[in-house]
Amino acid sequence: MLSIISVAACSQYKGHRDYMPRSIKFSEREWWIKSSPEIQGPGNNIFDRRNVWVDWSGKLHLKVNEQDGRWTCAEIYSKDTLGYGRYKIVLDANLGELDPNLVFGFFTWDPHEFENHANSEIDIEFSRWGYPLAPRVLHYSVHPVSLQKLFLERFQSSNTNPKNWNGLSTHIIEWRDTSVSFYSYKGEEEELLEHFHFSNANPPRKKGKSGKFSEPIGVPRPGKNTQARINLWLFGDSNQPLYGKDGEVIIREFSYEPF
Repeated sequence: MLSIISVAACSQYKGHRDYMPRSIKFSEREWWIKSSPEIQGPGNNIFDRRNVWVDWSGKLHLKVNEQDGRWTCAEIYSKDTLGYGRYKIVLDANLGELDPNLVFGFFTWDPHEFENHANSEIDIEFSRWGYPLAPRVLHYSVHPVSLQKLFLERFQSSNTNPKNWNGLSTHIIEWRDTSVSFYSYKGEEEELLEHFHFSNANPPRKKGKSGKFSEPIGVPRPGKNTQARINLWLFGDSNQPLYGKDGEVIIREFSYEPF
């Protein structure tokens, strides 16, 4: 991600234990639902399982809304471990009109692979990162993306008109040991509107977090606990949508084909 994931404790909820993950079935795969009364990353957010559901037609809904006087976010992550392969997601959402403080993410992540492989993190994200007039909403990244400065070769922000991402769209990550390729289509792979290719030909970079640093990393390798993750969360210090309205993204389909 373009933002660094942080985890902070919220002491007033430490005694409450009704936050253990519950699972959901979507696209013939089992997923954990991220849910906790404590502040967690990405950003400094509360994640609530009530913001995640699958409707009668099999579509996944992720929502950001206000509950009990605080704004809450949504995330799911695959129960099974994934690795090199083709990750595909089909969305039915007005991504070009997301609130400027909202971020929709589709990415891989391994919590135990910071030092060796930058958490095995590869991202497709939609956001204006808090800037209402930002002309770019679609972003690709292969971590590590930054260490005091941005490693420009490790990410791409699309110049495509944000309105192109309203309605049905398809987004693909192809992760190999020597390269990562991203593709974004209007409709169901009908019209290719954006792509980005990253390979080991680029210089390896380090990732930094809390004073610790990873090894130099080219293309990240999957770890023993690498998962697919999908989330909708709030960016910035306000921890609420800029326009004060709920946000929702509907996902029609997810698929994974190993290489």
